Amino acid sequence: TIVQCLSLSRERTMGFTRFVEVGRVALINYGPDNGKLCTIVDVVDQNKCLIDGPAPLTGVARQVIPFKRIALTDLVVKIPKNARQKTLVKAWESAKILDTWANTTWAKKLAAKAKRANLTDFERFQLMVARKQRSALVNDKLKAIQDGSLVPKPRVFKKAEPAAAEPAAAEPAAAE
Repeated sequence: TIVQCLSLSRERTMGFTRFVEVGRVALINYGPDNGKLCTIVDVVDQNKCLIDGPAPLTGVARQVIPFKRIALTDLVVKIPKNARQKTLVKAWESAKILDTWANTTWAKKLAAKAKRANLTDFERFQLMVARKQRSALVNDKLKAIQDGSLVPKPRVFKKAEPAAAEPAAAEPAAAE
């Protein structure tokens, strides 16, 4: 019925979970501070916001930046509007923002990308060889499983045979 449809639509959650708000931690994705974290301190208008690093922790100075140049993260710091840098530093340290960010998959992917970008030619070659070796091992194991040779065979226990005692008796005769 109509009532059920209305109640179902109310139960659904909103599509967005990251909102532009004072205290929202963001990642700068363009410009001289590309790749650095910052905090939204104030919203200037529909297209711009005032951000602050804080500079002692992230190296980002207080500046106005367009929303197109930042990517919002899930992290939020509880700060007042237009908070000064000292307040922001205390909030970041109490919330352990840098540690929390370092443990996110987003930060780990960025770190891996930066590490790959800094590889030398020889290190890229070593990586290629290691991947080939790993791939060969995996393929060998898969073939063995498909052939059935890696399927565990049932263990068969043999009974002790009386013939085993005879060779021991034959040894003294050979020694004479």
